[in-house]
Amino acid sequence: MQSKLIIKPNGYYEGIVKGLYSGNEGEVLTFLQEMYQANIVFPFEKEQYEFLRKLYEDDIEHTKRLAQILVLMGADPKLINIQNVWISGKSIDYVKSYKQILYTNLELKEKIIIDYKTAINKIEDNNIKLILSLNLEDEILHKNIIIKQIEKLK
Repeated sequence: MQSKLIIKPNGYYEGIVKGLYSGNEGEVLTFLQEMYQANIVFPFEKEQYEFLRKLYEDDIEHTKRLAQILVLMGADPKLINIQNVWISGKSIDYVKSYKQILYTNLELKEKIIIDYKTAINKIEDNNIKLILSLNLEDEILHKNIIIKQIEKLK
């Protein structure tokens, strides 16, 4: 993202971006979920670990992009959800089997894809739309890769 990006303060857009950033199925929680999952499989399955690590590294980038939008709008990208509750490990689904992990991630990706599409439709600022579209493209790719991983298990 360019450092000269200009995004004007807008309370409505801020709320939408905060939902994507730290909502109940937002990027921060998705990243934490995937990091936990990668740590669980790391000692046992290198290929599964690398797959999950790639997901959470991409989602870290998504959180950075969303945080940058918030900062440029004059908002603080705090790690709190829409209900103003601090994000914690209580929100993570601690499933342990790789199959459960994949289905959990598929559900998260399907939800965030819908959220990104909804946000893009509601926001008129082209700079914000571009950034959200980049994240959306990644999430669609992630979803398709997860589906392929699930099919491998069958």
